[in-house]
Order: sequence, then C-alpha cells, then structure tokens
Amino acid sequence: MKKFVAALVCAGLIFNSGIYATPAFANENSPTEMKIAPVKKGNAYIPEGTTLQIELTKELSSKKAKVGDEVPLRVVENLIINDVVVIPAGTKVKGVVTKARKAGGLGRGGKLEFTIVSVNTINGVKVPLQYTKGEHGAGDGGAVAVFAVVSIVGGIFMKGKNVVYNEGLKFDAEVTADVDLNVSLENLQEEMDASKPQGVSITIK
Repeated sequence: MKKFVAALVCAGLIFNSGIYATPAFANENSPTEMKIAPVKKGNAYIPEGTTLQIELTKELSSKKAKVGDEVPLRVVENLIINDVVVIPAGTKVKGVVTKARKAGGLGRGGKLEFTIVSVNTINGVKVPLQYTKGEHGAGDGGAVAVFAVVSIVGGIFMKGKNVVYNEGLKFDAEVTADVDLNVSLENLQEEMDASKPQGVSITIK
C-alpha cells in the first residue's frame, strides 16, 4: 500500500511540472516599469502601441539561466518615423530573467521567465516595451503539462525537462506610452544623422 501511495505522489509531481516552448514573461507590475514624460508640442515621438519585432540572438535555457541575467535580444526591422529611421534593425533590446529553475528529479520541469524592458533610439531616448505575442516553435502548443505513466519502482528516478528558447525565436513587443524623441519633426532627420553611432547602417524604407 505504501509503495502505491508513493507512486501516486510521484505521478502528481510529474503532472504539475511544465515544459514551456514559448516565452514566459513577467507581468505588467514589473519593478522595471519606467515613467515617461508627456510629449512636447511639435516634437517627434513614437506612439503608444507601436509594435516592434524582437529576436532572441542566443539560446536561453533554464539549465543555465539565473534571475537577473541579461536576455540577448535585438530589433529585427528598422523603426521609421516620418521616413526617418529612429531605431535601426539590430539594435540591442534590454531584457532580464525574472524567474529561473532548472529541471530536477521526480519529473520536475524547469521554469524560465523574463521581462522585456526597453530599447534606445539612435539619439539615446529610452523606449519602454512590453511583450504582446510570440512565434511558436515547431510542434509547440503553448504551456504543456507533462503526462507520464509512473511505475512503482522507477518513478522516483524520472527527471523533468529544462525550458529552452531557441536562438532566432521572434516575438512582438509593444511601446507602452507615447515617447518624446526630444526633437522637433522638422529637425528629426538632422538629429538622427548627428547622433548616429559609428558603424550602424541605416536603410530608409
């Protein structure tokens, strides 16, 4: 009877472990939330709700990740305001791991969550971002519970799987407020050209 109960407990642990194939993100009450000043009249700005496609540039795994680690992210396409590129493709995006746990025994799956914080314009203005929707990996159905038949003898030795987000995973991030670019519309092109970092290639689409 005791062996049977132990098997049921082990099965319950495995049932509650999760394997996540799409990014898990921190909620909107993140401590990294930014305060944004109102846009000055006549200035160029990035409108609230503007969507940027973001890409993971290196594999991220719950086996190695730790809370506070930087998430390797970049912008996929140019962000253009009034025919002027203000955030070039390839610009680094700030992201931080908020939860991390590697897989363990008894079928306990790994956990991995991160928050998207911000991206900078060419002239150094910080733009606050939040996750909106992602691209699913092959065979992925979202957050999937792991089901398994646990034997009385071997169940205790089963090990869960780590969460892995593959390099190249793309998803959308949304600008959370109107962001003043600290320059008038008339002087936008001149400002972005003058502030352009050396080596950054900008293509006007």
